[in-house]
Amino acid sequence: MEYKNNKTSNRRRYKSRYHSPHNYKTKRGGSSNRASILIGVATFLILASLVLVFTFGDKIYSFLDTTFHPSALPLSESETMGVVLATEEAAPPAVVSVPEETEAAPQPTQAVGDQGDDINRLLTAANLKAEDLKGTQAIFVESQGTSAKVYFYEKAADGQWTRQFDILDGFVGTGGTSDNVGPADDTTPKGTFNIEYAMGTNMNPGTKLDYYQIQYGMNWVTDPASVNYNRLVDASSPVDYTSCQQLYEYTKSYPYAVVFDYNRDPVDTAKGCARFLHVASEPTYGGVGISENALGIILGWLDPAATPTITIF
Repeated sequence: MEYKNNKTSNRRRYKSRYHSPHNYKTKRGGSSNRASILIGVATFLILASLVLVFTFGDKIYSFLDTTFHPSALPLSESETMGVVLATEEAAPPAVVSVPEETEAAPQPTQAVGDQGDDINRLLTAANLKAEDLKGTQAIFVESQGTSAKVYFYEKAADGQWTRQFDILDGFVGTGGTSDNVGPADDTTPKGTFNIEYAMGTNMNPGTKLDYYQIQYGMNWVTDPASVNYNRLVDASSPVDYTSCQQLYEYTKSYPYAVVFDYNRDPVDTAKGCARFLHVASEPTYGGVGISENALGIILGWLDPAATPTITIF
């Protein structure tokens, strides 16, 4: 009892434990300081993660996609799923959804003047006669090295062909044009081809053609060993190919693309594939390239009822 009532002893005991009243208060507040530090560290980590995502997001995405994409994963023989073939008359791939509300199609700029002599010159240059054009809409691609002039004609009820738009500057493959195009060639095929359908990473611009909006998992097969060579497949298709165009990544080339029937039915694995009328501002890998705005206008004009064709020469 005497020790407990001894203020001097109690004070000495207090100091020996906490050294000073100030340290005593500091130690009592230690838990609050630790909480503040943890909050600061967590905030820093979050901010650092955001910086990494915004700075290296594309590279991270590409790495993950390459590593975990279905084409990189082994499939057993029992893992067979439906194949969507572009030449089939079946409905569009299940993964494709065309929104009810589509982007408004830009208004075309109508060509003016007498153009009768022009189409006769084009037909002669392409070794064609007017009766060779079975439909009433025709696109002509007049190649000049890797550049091209692109013309758009429509046949009226009286049988007269009239140019619909101004002549466009365009591009063909880096290898120019050829009658014989192999799978690895960056060459645009010569000939007259039927236009089949359209696709793109953008929404339907209002075309009357069947339009497939490109989504993740939609690929164009470029492997000649695949049964789906030169075909559009979706995520439900078996991966029997080692090379393809992952279309959803081609936002610059395929915001819009028109598929024509070069090497489509039947398919010859000794010939090239993935030849489209698409968007390009320089020589292509074998397709025909024009500006995005122009292609949006053309899609609004093309009509499957007119059996449109594209002639490349």
